[in-house]
Amino acid sequence: MIFIVLLIILLIFYIGFLLFILIGTFRIYKVKNNHSAFNNISVIIAARNEEDNIVSLMKSLINQNYPENKYEIIAVSDRSTDKTDFILKEYSMKYNNINYLRVDKEDKNLIGKKNALTKGIEKSNGDILLFTDADCVPGINWIRSINQYFNNNFDVVVGYSPLLSDKKGIFQKMVFLLKKLERLSIFTISAGTIGWNWGVTATGRNFAYRRFVFDEINGFSGIGLIPSGDDDLFLQKISKTKKYKITFAMNLDTHIPSLETKNTIEQYNLEKRRASKWRYYPPKIKIFSAIIFLFYLLMSGLFILSIFSIFPWEKFLLIFILKIFIDFLVILRGAVLFKEVKLLSVFPLAELFYIPYFLFFGIMGSFTRYIWGKKQLS
Repeated sequence: MIFIVLLIILLIFYIGFLLFILIGTFRIYKVKNNHSAFNNISVIIAARNEEDNIVSLMKSLINQNYPENKYEIIAVSDRSTDKTDFILKEYSMKYNNINYLRVDKEDKNLIGKKNALTKGIEKSNGDILLFTDADCVPGINWIRSINQYFNNNFDVVVGYSPLLSDKKGIFQKMVFLLKKLERLSIFTISAGTIGWNWGVTATGRNFAYRRFVFDEINGFSGIGLIPSGDDDLFLQKISKTKKYKITFAMNLDTHIPSLETKNTIEQYNLEKRRASKWRYYPPKIKIFSAIIFLFYLLMSGLFILSIFSIFPWEKFLLIFILKIFIDFLVILRGAVLFKEVKLLSVFPLAELFYIPYFLFFGIMGSFTRYIWGKKQLS
């Protein structure tokens, strides 16, 4: 009896939380076009051994539909050992608005990418700091479109970054679609919480903020010793101050697709790394995550009990259908917002696998180590 009461309470919370997300997506501000103001923008990239990707990125950045004298590109080679430095040097010599620098050593207070980004920010001159990754290819109107949000008086802009794939096998394509739908759900949660001016998650592939925001909150201090988090943890740090206006960029020109190239082992460690950051989140996000974890855990237990006829399968099915219904409403909203309606075709399959996926990586990320590159981290 206690088990059922607790499950019902958690189900009500779960539905309430997703309705909160859903309503938040309708609160996202629609920007008004203002082509008269071109802010000074610094596009900052941290690249490590990206010789296979960096040329495509640099070509896309130098061909942006934005006044050349109003934006600069700060390309930071973060201890690269391949041809990344050579390529970036060549571009910096050819184009006046490209600045290249190399980072040879980590700062003891800033681990990994955050150190490279900080060095790039220190060298930059723009009032707006705009970030993407070396394996991305922004569209020609990316900077111009992001600029519109700052012309509408926002201080922080989070962008969408869909995944692309060149996988050919049927199984690989199906796995990719499930992964893409999962990413869509994360971005929908991001947009929904940002609709309430609550920054929960972002991606470093498509992220921007005013320089004074970085300066006023003392950059990455406080999160500098965490291996990742230059995006979501930094956004949470910004949001905690309650001083700045945050928005999610919905304009299609602001979207930055990224080609998925990770193998199975790399993806496995990425998922563990993402889950491991839970321990560094603010208390409010930890509580929400823990309640959802408990709800999924009880759902799994109820499923097992219903298989052995210990619990009526009709009641389990009713609870599961309610969960599916609210999940679908949120995913449908995200699919419409981000023009990814075709992904709804794998929604039924995703509902079957997501709970064990969530529980598995929640446990693995919290209690086991992951590999990032050739270095093992806890």
